[in-house]
Parts: sequence; structure tokens; C-alpha cells
Amino acid sequence: MSQGDLSEQQEAEGSREGDVIPPPVRRRDYIKWLSLVLLTCQASWHALAAKHARASGALYLNSSVVLISEVIKLFSSIALLAVEEHSLTKAMSLIAHAFRSDTTETLKLSIPALAYCIMNSLFLYSLDKLSAVVQQVTYQLKVLTAAGWGVAMLGKSLTTVQWMSLLLLIAGVLIVQVPTDVLNSSSTSAFELDSDSLCGFLAVLAATFISGFAGVFMEMMLKKKSTSLWLRNIQLAFFGAIVALMNTLSVDHAAVMQGGFLQGFNSATMLLVFTLACGGLLVAMVLKYADNILRQFSTALSILITGVISSLILGDFKPDLKFAAGSCMTISATFLYNLGLPCGFKGSPPGLQSNLPK
Repeated sequence: MSQGDLSEQQEAEGSREGDVIPPPVRRRDYIKWLSLVLLTCQASWHALAAKHARASGALYLNSSVVLISEVIKLFSSIALLAVEEHSLTKAMSLIAHAFRSDTTETLKLSIPALAYCIMNSLFLYSLDKLSAVVQQVTYQLKVLTAAGWGVAMLGKSLTTVQWMSLLLLIAGVLIVQVPTDVLNSSSTSAFELDSDSLCGFLAVLAATFISGFAGVFMEMMLKKKSTSLWLRNIQLAFFGAIVALMNTLSVDHAAVMQGGFLQGFNSATMLLVFTLACGGLLVAMVLKYADNILRQFSTALSILITGVISSLILGDFKPDLKFAAGSCMTISATFLYNLGLPCGFKGSPPGLQSNLPK
């Protein structure tokens, strides 16, 4: 019997006998809910942190933000692996062995590392062009791109309800992106705003395409060999830091030579860096401790929180009926794709049954 089955059996017996739930079960539940709360906060604050950093007047380099976040992610993953192995020495030994013994597989991680570096740069650029909540809703197109890459690279097959949910997702994002006043205005400022929105939308679209590829590539690698998630994060962050450094020196070489890597960094910028670095670590924790249903609630809740904060605090977004309709369609499509139709749905044709456990 596996440790997970044993824990579930102990929990059930404890409930029947009125005993206290065993500490390992309670600890796993604490970690699960803590990781979900933190992921929701991170997903909500991710876009808002970038807006806040720009609003503070910080003239930082986007490439430097990505670089420093990868370095922080690297050392954080090493610390978490040491906690998992109960020894820093053992953790460092595992890292050295992974790099030496399986060089080919390790080098393959440079591909998603490059993809994530480009994705984060596009993500930050799009936030200079779009409001935080519109950007986040549009970013849910990553479900569509991940599905496409999954079919192409992993040979996955989609049910009818999943294809329907993808169409609903596209419709929801398009509704959010349609300008409400561009047809009623012929001023130059309106045209310029529309041009910025188009650039931001294209940047998010490219980011979702790259995110889908990188996610499926990582899934493909994780299925090949059982490896600690923290060890994979270390390898990924290592190559990510190298790629980000090369990107900074090539794209912003003159600016770095003049003002250094940390030019324009202040408390708001560092908050953005830590938010970016925490994203990958929290996703790994949720994948390990939580289930798919709770992850979808986290995604939906983060969109709502971003909308409220963006409207009430930042003042760069005014919700309207069009946005509400598009957001509801996007959130519903995310649930439908990952969870299927509700168990109580009557008259479902073949291929539309729920993916929820019965």
C-alpha cells in the first residue's frame, strides 16, 4: 500500500473512531491550502505588481527583472530541495549527480528555459500596453495553446466538451478585447490607444503560445523519468538564468553598461521580482499537493481579485457588461476544459460526460 493510500485509510479510520487526524495528513492539508492561497495571491498580484512598479516611476529594465527572478528561483529551489532531503549536502550531491549522469536530458531543459524567458519578457511588455485585468483574462488563452501543443507533442485526444470549451474561451477573450468606444471616436488619442491595445494583445498571444509549448515540454520530460520537482526547478532556473543574462547583455547592453543591472530598482521593483520568482515554485507546490478542481477555483478567483484591485486601487480599468460577460465565459471555459460537465448534467451525448470522479 502506498503512503498516500495509507494516509487516506488512517484519516478515514480516525474519522470513524473520533480520533485526531494523524499529523502527516493534517500537514499535507495545511500545505495544500497554503499553496493554493499563495498561488491565488501570486496570480492576482503578478500583473498588478508590474503596474505598481511602473507607477512608482522606476525605470527598470524588463530583462533585468527576469534575470534576477531566475536567480532567486534557483537559490529558492536549492533551499527547498535541501528541506525535502533534510540535508543541504545531500541536496547538492543530487544536483551534481543530475548534471553529470544525464547530461542530454539536462541540456533539454534549456529549451523551456529559453521559452519561459521570452514569455516573461512578453508578459511584462504586454502590461505596459494593457490594463492588468484585461491582460490576465486574455492570458487564459494559455489553455488553448497548451491543448494544441498537447495534441501535437503528446498525442493527447480532446473530448467534445473540451473542444467546445476552447471555442467558448476564444469567444470570451475576444469579447474582452473588443474596444467599447473606438467606433464612436475618431480622435488621434483613441487611435493610439487602440494601437497600444493591439500590441499588448499580440504580446499576450505570443506569451500564451510559448507558455503552452514550455508547459507541455516540461510535462513530457517529467513523464519520462521520476525526478524531484525541486530538482527540475533547479535545472530549469539554472538555464533560465543563463538565457536571461544573455538576453540582458544583448538587448540592453548599452543601458547595463551605463546604469548597471539593477538600475531603477526600488522596493516596488523588488516586489515584482519576488512575485515573478514565486510563480514557478508555487505551481510546483500546487501540482504536488492539490487537485485539479482547486487549481481552477484559484484561477477564477485570481481574475476576480485582479479586477477589483485594478478598478478600485489602480484606477486603470472600469468594468462594464462586456467585460463581465467575457470574463464569465473565460472562467467557465477554464472549468469546462479541465473538469468537464457537472455530474448531474442530464442528457449528455457521448463524449460530453464529466471528468469529475464519481
